Amino acid sequence: MPNIDFHYKNDQLERLVEISLTLNSTLNLEKLLAFIIKTAADLIECEAVSILLYDPDKSNLFFAASSGTDPMKLAEIPVPLNESLAGVIFLENSPIIINDVERDPRHYALAAQHVHFHTHSLLGVPMRIQDRVTGVLEALNKKKGLFTKADEGLLSIIASHAAVAIQNAHLLNQLEIAYDATLKGWVDILDLRDEETEGHTLRVAELTVHLAQELGVSEEELPHIRRGALLHDIGKMAIPDRILLKPGPLSKAEWDIMRQHPVYAYNFISPIKYLRPAIDIPYCHHEKVDGTGYPRGLAGEDIPFAAQIFTVVDVWDALTSNRPYRKAWSKNRTSQYIQKRVGRHFVPKVVEAFLDIDPLGSWSSFPEV
Repeated sequence: MPNIDFHYKNDQLERLVEISLTLNSTLNLEKLLAFIIKTAADLIECEAVSILLYDPDKSNLFFAASSGTDPMKLAEIPVPLNESLAGVIFLENSPIIINDVERDPRHYALAAQHVHFHTHSLLGVPMRIQDRVTGVLEALNKKKGLFTKADEGLLSIIASHAAVAIQNAHLLNQLEIAYDATLKGWVDILDLRDEETEGHTLRVAELTVHLAQELGVSEEELPHIRRGALLHDIGKMAIPDRILLKPGPLSKAEWDIMRQHPVYAYNFISPIKYLRPAIDIPYCHHEKVDGTGYPRGLAGEDIPFAAQIFTVVDVWDALTSNRPYRKAWSKNRTSQYIQKRVGRHFVPKVVEAFLDIDPLGSWSSFPEV
């Protein structure tokens, strides 16, 4: 943490506290980067802000986020350590203020030219975790006057918090990737054991997310919905093969056991903190609006919204897919079946959104992943 040797206004100090708290509580990497560049630009009063992170595999810096220009296009340009001002800041672990950038021979003009951005003045500070430099935070083109040492102090404070927050978000992102790869392995095993149609679980997961987006579900909830859809039948792992794989009709006693698979899913998922937000679909996707579903006989709005969404997709995919005991229904027949059960099995607004997407067209051709 840099020493504060300047007199700052109370509103600036309050803003720094707010920024620090937000950085320490935000774990979504994309949102975190966007927050850093926006708040830094507001506080420093400059035209643009860039975050350059170090790539140890390529031994250069890259634009992780930027404002004032096209960030995707800027990210295409690697920034060499030995031919750029950002590289000087990184290698020397020291801030730089330059108020006439284009005359400085260390200025890496290629990046600015690539996005047609003219850099007149620059303030850059290293992003550090303890004594290790992880990147560079740059403020570009002071709106009024010149960059000052006071600006440097403010940007350095932001950079010190940002470096730690970015590392934490990156580690969480890597952990989520590993978790989701594990989920995919569980899904593959379950599909093989249950003799589901090829790609059923991945297909209904993607379709459920698509329908959830149409229904206005927040971006933050979508990963939980996808994981819940992937795990919708995980409870069947506890169902004996003699029941799960029985070629003929199940007896009442066997159905009683089969209908426990959502409870088994709940018992399996609920102790896992990472998966707990995804539990609604595995636990409640066999509930019906009229209360005749299982395992708890929930009715109407007591059924979690994620499960309401998934149920329509699951029935659609099941009926339009070939199974060992029957051929796939036509899409017209399946659409009519779902519409007839609105208010009994399915929630009206979910079916309405489903039909607005055109199940006879886009649903049937939605890309598999």
